[in-house]
Amino acid sequence: MPAAARRLALLALGCLLVTGCAGFRGGWESVAYLGDTPPALRESPSFFEETQNPPALELPSLRLQVTLDNQLRTWDTQLYLFVLPLYIDPRERYWKNHSPGKTRVFITVTPTEPGFVFRPSQAVLQTGNRRLGGVAGFDFDRWDHQGMRVREGGSWEHRPVATELHLDQPGRSYHLSIDFDTPVPSPESREILLDLSQALGSSRHPALPPIRFVPMRWRRSYS
Repeated sequence: MPAAARRLALLALGCLLVTGCAGFRGGWESVAYLGDTPPALRESPSFFEETQNPPALELPSLRLQVTLDNQLRTWDTQLYLFVLPLYIDPRERYWKNHSPGKTRVFITVTPTEPGFVFRPSQAVLQTGNRRLGGVAGFDFDRWDHQGMRVREGGSWEHRPVATELHLDQPGRSYHLSIDFDTPVPSPESREILLDLSQALGSSRHPALPPIRFVPMRWRRSYS
C-alpha cells in the first residue's frame, strides 16, 4: 500500500475511534420541590436518553432553582460505536462535591421586583433530625481585581457574602450558594429539607416555605 494511502487509512481509523466512542454515566440526585406532595419523577426510558433538568420553583415575585452537590454517580460506561463496552466503572462517587465533609446548596434566584435580601448564615439544612445552619455564602459572577462586578473581562468566581446581599435588580438571575458543615446527605434520602425562611426574603412577601427533596435517577452522556 502506498505511503499516502496508509496515512489516509490511519487518519480514517483515528477519526472512527474518536467519533465512534461515547460515554454514559448515571446515578441518583436530589430534586427540590415545594409543598407536601413530591412531584412524580420518572427515569428516562432509554439508555441513550438524557434525564431532563427539573423545573424551577415558582413563588410570588421570585423564581428559584435549587440543587445540592450530592449528585451520586453509581456507574460510568464508555462504548465503542455505541455498542461495544470499552470501560465500565461501577464505583460510587459524589462527583460534584469538591469539599469533603461539607455540603453546598446552589440557589439561582431571579426576582421580579426589588427588595429581596440574601442572608446565608440564616439558612438551615435539615437531614432527618439534624438541623445545621449555613456557615458561608457565595455569589458567583464575573469580577474585576477590585471585587466589582463587570460585564466583560475579569474572572468568574464564587465571592463570599459577608452578612447579606441585596438582590435589587429585577429580572436578573443571581447565582448564589451556601455551605453547611456536614457531609453530603444521601440523594436516596427523602428526609432532606432546606429552610430559607430567614435567609431569603422580602418585607413585601410572606416567608418562603420549606424546600424538600425527592430522590431521582439521572443519566447523562459525554464524549
